[in-house]
Parts: sequence; C-alpha cells; structure tokens
Amino acid sequence: MLYLTAVQAKATELIYCYEDTRSASHFLNEGSDVPIDDPDALLAVFQRLDNKLDQVSIRYVRQPWQACLTDLRSNKVNAVIAAYRKDRTSFGQYPLSKTQQPDSKRAVSEFSSCLIGSNRFHQQWQSREVFQTKAFTLALPRGYKLNKAMTQEPFFIQHTASVEKALELIERGVADASIKLCQIGSRKIVSKNQNTALKMVYPPITKEHGYLVFSKTFYDENQSLSQRIWHTLAAQDNAKLYVEQLSKAGNTNQLASTDRY
Repeated sequence: MLYLTAVQAKATELIYCYEDTRSASHFLNEGSDVPIDDPDALLAVFQRLDNKLDQVSIRYVRQPWQACLTDLRSNKVNAVIAAYRKDRTSFGQYPLSKTQQPDSKRAVSEFSSCLIGSNRFHQQWQSREVFQTKAFTLALPRGYKLNKAMTQEPFFIQHTASVEKALELIERGVADASIKLCQIGSRKIVSKNQNTALKMVYPPITKEHGYLVFSKTFYDENQSLSQRIWHTLAAQDNAKLYVEQLSKAGNTNQLASTDRY
C-alpha cells in the first residue's frame, strides 16, 4: 500500500504538453508555429523541476505542436514552452517584467543561431557591402525563415529538406552558407560530426528565448505556484542540460532554436 505525505497529497498537477517530433525545425521569423526544443532536453529540464518542487506534480503529454496550443487555449493542458507572440497572450500567461514585457531573465531557454560556411564565405561575408544583391546562395532548411534583418542581406535562397542537406550543398559548392544553432545561453555549440571545413560565423545573427507559458486558467488559479515555477526554472542551469543532451544525441541538428513557435 502506498502512503502519501501531506505535502505530496496537496501537490498541484501541472499538465505539460510538448511536441511529438524528435527533430524540430529551426525558425528565424516571428509567427512560426513550430517548437524549438528537443523533447529529451525539455524532459531533463522539467524532471529537475519536478524533483525540486513538492508542490507540483508534472504530467507529460506529447502530441503535435498545434494540438498543444489548442489544448492550452481550453486548459486541457496547463503549460507549453513557447517564444513570445503577442497574439498568444490572450490565452497564455508569460513571465512578465514590470513593464509588462516578456521577462527574458525567467526564460527556460536562450538559443542563438549563426551563419555557417566555408573559409571563403567567411572572408567574403566580411566585405559583403561591395557585393551586389543576391551575391550569396543561402541553403535554407525546410521550415526555416529569415528575420527582417537577414532579408536585407545579399542572399539568393535555396530551400532544402533538412539541415543536413543544407550543409551537404555547401560542401558540394552548390550553396555558400546556411543557418545553424551555434549557442545556448553563453555556451557555444560544437558539432562532433560536422565537416571541419565549415565554420560558424560569430557573433550570432539571432537570439531567441523560450518561455514556460501557462494557460490563463491555470495561472489565475495558481499564481503563487506559477511564479515559483518560473523562478525555479530560471535558477537552473538549463543551458548546461541542453548541451549535455546534445552531447548524448551527438547531433546539434536535433535541437532547434527559434521563435516558437
């Protein structure tokens, strides 16, 4: 027979929904609806949270991302990881600063992405102002989009089915560059299986934050607990957990960063 302590008996259930595709797409444009985070990395983050807070009991639901958003609207699930989008504030509660803007200090993740290309591209990129429009071919994996700043750069876009295909096109000389996750928090990412002839262009061209977003109903009923969860997540070294997961997977293309989403 299983006996529960008084604290365990009073634990609030938090139904967390995460995306069911193991290889998430990497987006660089506001409005995209695809998650950024690797499921296994997210589980590591939340399992640590689950172990720290007796007041919450996390139930995990894995389903398509759009289903996660739909269920968050109706409070069938209580939380998702998402980038900030103003239209989602009508049904989702983000951690906010005093100015009512998303509080990046309480973000679950901070992903940065870089251009990646050969040494020749590195040299040419530094002097790109002298090139005409569409001077470089950028291999853009399926699902990727460019942010406003990048659309002003001299790129001809060639769409590809995956990050791996994009890198292959660079190696074959068909494309000049692509875009890839290069930093989590302050930790640079090094791909063990990446062609050493291809190198990241630093600094990153974009930085995106992932937030734990509660349903409005859950937050309204559990405001104190919600605040504590946000603070506990922010106090963890989530970047280290993500990097460790990447090392286990052995493939940085499995973890995507984007503005979720």
